[in-house]
Amino acid sequence: MSFSSTAKDEICTLAEERDCCIIAELCAFTLICGNLSIHSGGVSIKYNTENMTVAKRIFDTITRVLKMDADIEIKENLLKKKHSYTIVVKNATLLLSILGLEGNLLTDAVPPREMTEKECCATAILRGAFLGGGTVSNPKKNYHAEFVAGSEAFAQVLYSILLKNEIRAKIIHRKQSFVVYLNEGDSISNLLALIGAYSAVLNFENVRVLKEMRNNVNRAVNCETANINKTVNAAMAQLESIRRIEKEIGLENLSDTLREAAELRLEYPEATLSELCELGGTTKSGMNHRLRKLNAIALDLQHMNKS
Repeated sequence: MSFSSTAKDEICTLAEERDCCIIAELCAFTLICGNLSIHSGGVSIKYNTENMTVAKRIFDTITRVLKMDADIEIKENLLKKKHSYTIVVKNATLLLSILGLEGNLLTDAVPPREMTEKECCATAILRGAFLGGGTVSNPKKNYHAEFVAGSEAFAQVLYSILLKNEIRAKIIHRKQSFVVYLNEGDSISNLLALIGAYSAVLNFENVRVLKEMRNNVNRAVNCETANINKTVNAAMAQLESIRRIEKEIGLENLSDTLREAAELRLEYPEATLSELCELGGTTKSGMNHRLRKLNAIALDLQHMNKS
């Protein structure tokens, strides 16, 4: 199962006790995945989903909580090797009235203001929107969660609720839909916790910790490799300079301190600057100054030969 499906299955196990929140969640379901259908008998509303637990939650809410009649249709998608579920409520007028969406064709509808202003119901709206049209990527791959809304108006409602809960999000227009998306680890973790996917939060955070540890190790290794390469390159340049001096003027013509530094580098070609300091009984700045002086002398000799 995908990370999204697992999170949705977990959320669907939550038992919502407040009637207002049950209505708010179903209202979001309706605005995300509800479609009106006009027929000879009147107007019905259909909910489409590929998640069985989500379909069961919608069906139970309508039939068991709201005491309304509903049918469920199951279709097999051979191409995707999945089933799709359609919940049909024939009395759409009554249902829309209960949800506070009466007289609406759902194209630009939004939840009633009293729902969005009530903290518990606003959270239920997010939960319903996620179950109906939300996804969250596997954190092992990338950090991304989104709600796909059919209208800009409802996308703005979701964005505002997230903002009130200090969850950073953005809105983009994709094809015929408006997408509210999150691409920061903290925001996604906070969203999952807010809508009740607590096990998903733990799994998400475990992956984040492992990724951060791996990144820290990689950074440390890369830094150490860079330092080693820098040390090796510097030592090779110093050896080349010392050999040039030895060949052209002889090390015996150097001052005692420079000759000692040159002989140490020749004897210990792979030693670090700190190790050379210990062997020579001097400070880092002192040893570094001597090695730089040797490089400068070799460079002067090179220029003299060219001229």
